[in-house]
Amino acid sequence: MNPYNIRQVQEDDFLTIAEIATYCPPMVTERNSIYHLFTKFFKSTSLIIESDDKKVLGFLLGFISQDDPTEAYIHLLCVIPQWRNKGLAKDLIDEFLNILSEKGCSKINLITSPGNKKALNFYMKMGFKIEYEGREIIINGVKTIKNYNGPGEHKLICTKQLR
Repeated sequence: MNPYNIRQVQEDDFLTIAEIATYCPPMVTERNSIYHLFTKFFKSTSLIIESDDKKVLGFLLGFISQDDPTEAYIHLLCVIPQWRNKGLAKDLIDEFLNILSEKGCSKINLITSPGNKKALNFYMKMGFKIEYEGREIIINGVKTIKNYNGPGEHKLICTKQLR
């Protein structure tokens, strides 16, 4: 049995999520209101992973598109440093995939920075593929979408087909 549990977020988890996010650079740390938004309005698709003694070890914030319910998006994924490389991020993704499959989703989307090699390698191992749409530039040897999130905010678009 695993020494941890995965559950859907509760609204009062948002402050803990905000604190944990500070341990996950180069991931962008959001305003607390974004974490609150996910824990209030996207509970069924946002997850916490916690130890048996209820200490939060990581989280995944995601949602299903309102415009195309066959598509979902992972906004943030984070595991605290001392619990990394133990399969927790994979377990969070797998649980998210289970939820999406039950809800009829067939595609997951996410973005990451071209310099975040660790995240990119992880997502590639999880079966995500880089999609190329928009103006491309090469950053750190990786074809990247120029200005995807605004001026100078170059990103990789990663997708995974579920069926």
